[in-house]
Amino acid sequence: MLSADRLTLAELAPMLRAILKDKSYRSSELGQLVGRYIRWFRNEWGATDASVRDYEAILARMSLTLADKRPLEVDVDDLRDVIDLWASREPRTRQKVTSVIRAFWAWAENEAVVPFSPAARIRRPRAPRPAVPLLPLATDARLLAAAAEPRDRVALLCLLDLGIRRGGLGSLRVQDFDLARRTVVVTEKGRKSRALPLRGRIVQELEGYLLSDLPALDRQPAAGDFLLYPIRRYGQGKTTRAFPRDKPSAQYLHRWWYARLRDAGLVDVDVTSGLNMHRARHTMATEMRRAAGIDAASQALGHANISTTAGIYGHHDFTDLERAFEALNDARSVPPIRSENPHG
Repeated sequence: MLSADRLTLAELAPMLRAILKDKSYRSSELGQLVGRYIRWFRNEWGATDASVRDYEAILARMSLTLADKRPLEVDVDDLRDVIDLWASREPRTRQKVTSVIRAFWAWAENEAVVPFSPAARIRRPRAPRPAVPLLPLATDARLLAAAAEPRDRVALLCLLDLGIRRGGLGSLRVQDFDLARRTVVVTEKGRKSRALPLRGRIVQELEGYLLSDLPALDRQPAAGDFLLYPIRRYGQGKTTRAFPRDKPSAQYLHRWWYARLRDAGLVDVDVTSGLNMHRARHTMATEMRRAAGIDAASQALGHANISTTAGIYGHHDFTDLERAFEALNDARSVPPIRSENPHG
């Protein structure tokens, strides 16, 4: 059993990484059950690799902490002791840990491994709702004006006007765009696909992109090409090779985004953090909520539950407050209607 009280985080971290890598946490009965759950989570529920890593890290630590117990012996106090291992972390981290543990034991109950979930009575901790980080004003105009390649402008508009996540952007191929129907099929979180309408400036940029030669390739886009395929430079940048059928990595997309920010003069040359790509999604969602309501924003974002959208974007922000004060000022500036009959 590992005790966080006896080991420093610096000592614990490499041990946990090694245990996750060699799967030795599965040597106990509880660990074996976690292994079954992870297989189900990946293969049947359809979790992404990132979600599988996050869940397994939490559940492996639970397995190690309760290695002397069989699944039927685990009770709610044991699980609260496990969650206490994250007691010093931010509330949102503890919310996630609690949700993962609850999901695992709900699955174990559903699989008839335990008669009831010992985590059912555990509640997620409250967490303050931070302000949603948005892109600075006029960011989209500056990004588009500075982007030299048509594919970069299309990709930027997928972020700015459609609110696509980084993973969805990396999965986009030419064949996913349908100009005739003005739609694009996006595959994002959980490998789920959905269609989004194309309207406005992205249609014009897409038409230009499909008729332009691709960077580092002497041809126009083909159906199987990825929109943001990797381009690599060799020999101190003298030789350039493109890989249009290779899906870009998360690191490649991160570098691409900050290169566009640098081109637009929005960050300094050596800056690679602080203005992340997800802010484009937050900005689009906030503007959609103001223009068309929370229901439309939820559908555009692909949220399975509107409560997810409402929890992030449902509260009013400073722009809403400005509009409220403007409405109040306008209402006060209209002179009241007075009756000519003083007794009327």
